[in-house]
Amino acid sequence: MPLFADLPPWAWALLAAALLLAATVLMQGRLLFGRTWRIRRTDPGPAAAHRRTEAVWLRRPGGVSLQGWLTLSVDRPPRRLLLWFGGRNEHVAWTPDLAGWLPDDCALLAFNYRGLGASSGWPGEAACVADAEAAAAWGLARLGLPPGALHLAGRSIGTGVAMQLAARRVAAGVGPAGVTLISPFQSLRAVLALSPVLAPLTPLLRSPLDSLSAARSLRCRVLVLLAERDRQVPHAQSYAVAEALRRAGSAVTVHQLAGTNHRSLARTPAAMQTLGGWLLEESATR
Repeated sequence: MPLFADLPPWAWALLAAALLLAATVLMQGRLLFGRTWRIRRTDPGPAAAHRRTEAVWLRRPGGVSLQGWLTLSVDRPPRRLLLWFGGRNEHVAWTPDLAGWLPDDCALLAFNYRGLGASSGWPGEAACVADAEAAAAWGLARLGLPPGALHLAGRSIGTGVAMQLAARRVAAGVGPAGVTLISPFQSLRAVLALSPVLAPLTPLLRSPLDSLSAARSLRCRVLVLLAERDRQVPHAQSYAVAEALRRAGSAVTVHQLAGTNHRSLARTPAAMQTLGGWLLEESATR
């Protein structure tokens, strides 16, 4: 202890910086994906009374268990599965509210990331994308649906997970039928680069979630929803992802919703109604 007591101020500053750097490297999964037990409910859709929700669990290697919810129509069997990926600090127990806005042939499945809600484990890109693959396989098998019945939707950091899963499924020859991106970013590196404080940490990022690269292999229907005001993800990044998807051959629809911000966008009735209507259009073209 006397050794540390004799350190000059500049040495203390270096030690503090080194400790901060180490914590950032070791804790970045938790910092990026967050941790919460709070459930933020929203307006249930018009079909909410015709839906039933079941709490489900997904067992993963290493003793990890993911907490989730599966919401189905009580009037007809599902023909499609929408797999939802939440944003940072998003407890997905609210998603049954979203399900009430979806077509009645569309089931909705969502799992909390590792470390969120009652899900165990430690989050990070590799783990969460692998979990997403397992969730897609589990949901399709549970409902007896073919690979082509899968739709993906993500908000904020969830768009990065959705895009990585979409790219993996394309590489495996079973690309998704459609993808919904709510406030998508080019990559986490591009987001961190916007902050003078965080930009120097980008070389240490182990979870880049590079959606711009993933977009180049995707050819399907894509819905992009943007907030009127978004301080976390600039519209320029979202439009760059949309343009990359178009160049790859995807049919992209972009909507910017008035009166919304980054946090409120996904849970507003207008956004949920837009998503439900977009999925309904697909049903009409079959």
